[in-house]
Amino acid sequence: MMEKVRVQASLLAITIIATAAAAAFGTASGASYTVGEPGGSWDLRTNLTAWASTIAFHPDDQLVFKYDASAHDVVEVTQAGYRSCSAASPVSAALRTGSDAVRLDGGGSSSSRRSTRYFICSVPGHCAAGMKLEVRVTDDDAECTNRLPPPGPAPPGAPSGITICSGGPPVVISTPGVVSYGAAPRSSAGLGSVVVATVVMVSLLLCLAIV
Repeated sequence: MMEKVRVQASLLAITIIATAAAAAFGTASGASYTVGEPGGSWDLRTNLTAWASTIAFHPDDQLVFKYDASAHDVVEVTQAGYRSCSAASPVSAALRTGSDAVRLDGGGSSSSRRSTRYFICSVPGHCAAGMKLEVRVTDDDAECTNRLPPPGPAPPGAPSGITICSGGPPVVISTPGVVSYGAAPRSSAGLGSVVVATVVMVSLLLCLAIV
């Protein structure tokens, strides 16, 4: 009887820790990327394809286009518009402030959670000269496929195994005999990563202690 109470108390403590971690980082937003930086911008000189290839974009990330508004603009287009450098059928209205922010999302299918966004400068000749950007957005949370055996026997009906997701610091959800890891909202705060890592370690130790 006492052993059962001890197990329940440990599980309750783990749940509280996991909930607190999720609440602490639930408002964290995605990363913000200024197009072309460092060393470039939304212009005719920057290799925008090379720039985009170095970054893993995720839902809720933000693109910031900074440019000379008297010389350029930003138009989101379809894949066909991107390939033909045509803004005749834009996805949205042209941006012309010189400092435009665009939020990315994972508008792909539910199975892949991937999408691709396309941007061009509609000033004649600029897109053909290389002022075009293809951004591939991937939701890592949809790819939690790595599963390890549970640290102990799980009760009937409970999920089994340890699932490890890429894409950010983990949060912990624990049921008897099961520890599940899921990617928490990404944050640029280094302290946040340390706190979450500490929560993970404490929670894992508690789970192992009750097995």
